[in-house]
Amino acid sequence: MKHRTALLCLLAACLQPSSDHEALDELVGEATTGRVRIETSNQAAVLQLDESGAELWAAAPRLELRAEGIGASLTLRIRNVLPDAALFLNDALVRREDTGRPTVGLWNVPAEANGQVLRLQSPDADEPRPHAIGVLSDVQEDVGRVDDIFARMNEDDLRFVVSTGDLTENGGRGELERFITALEGLDVPFYTTAGNHEVPGPANWHALLGPFSVFFEQHGVAYSLADSSNATLDPALQDRMRPFLNAARNAPHLFFTHVPLLDPSGLRAGAFRSRNEAAKHLQDLAEANVDALFFGHVHSYYAFDLAGIPSFISGGGGAIPERLDGIGRHYLRVELLPASTEPIEAVAFVRVQQ
Repeated sequence: MKHRTALLCLLAACLQPSSDHEALDELVGEATTGRVRIETSNQAAVLQLDESGAELWAAAPRLELRAEGIGASLTLRIRNVLPDAALFLNDALVRREDTGRPTVGLWNVPAEANGQVLRLQSPDADEPRPHAIGVLSDVQEDVGRVDDIFARMNEDDLRFVVSTGDLTENGGRGELERFITALEGLDVPFYTTAGNHEVPGPANWHALLGPFSVFFEQHGVAYSLADSSNATLDPALQDRMRPFLNAARNAPHLFFTHVPLLDPSGLRAGAFRSRNEAAKHLQDLAEANVDALFFGHVHSYYAFDLAGIPSFISGGGGAIPERLDGIGRHYLRVELLPASTEPIEAVAFVRVQQ
């Protein structure tokens, strides 16, 4: 009987290899200690919580939070925020204290916020204004020198950086902590989904970075960061993603996932495990009017079309490069004009010196 049960569990894991990620995503952003409880909109990790304060890691530029059991006040420290991120209690602004870091916010939340919804966002979050973002993936074992990429990005007037994952070599907690420390050299937040190299440590990712998949809107642009770390999209994730795709049908929409749906080379199988599944997702993305697809996983740079959608592979964060292609370490600068009929003004390849 034990063998039969184990076999059934193994088969279930093979059929839904990312189900543990989806289960963790349902719990992300919730914590309780003593009388204090905090909940977020499943868009953050609760790093620390006690009776007097909480520390969060934001996985998106906009959060909704609710804290219960607040005494005289609650010190709220949120990392990985926009430099101009503001905290609102109803329509009132909670004063942001100076931390000396543009991506770390500190607020003293008053007792009257107990049980109320707090909103974290930039004051112009809903304004469809021109802006640029960075795209960087596949750092892996090169975390020790990623600081030069971050320094170059700081010169580039980016609103934030998006990644398709493979930040580490094996997903270990120490590796993730080392990458998070390196992010202190980046002046804008870094939003990411997981890559296949993070698969061995899902609990570490959940504890430090929060959700494996995240969906948000900023400046009139929709962003989908979908977990394909197992070369598939879990059925539960597909169900969760579908309403966002439908809601963003008439807005500029960028879709990010680690493993390319289809490999433009076609020789190395650097793509989804099922071509049928990939074709289904491409049909869904095309019908949802998604404007561009971004992938990592392959340690090079490719620009091509899938189902008529401009698509890009960018895996130049420092992992072992594709041999003899001359691409090397790089990131992408994506210039956006949300109010335009052509919302993606340019996708520029930015080479970083070896």
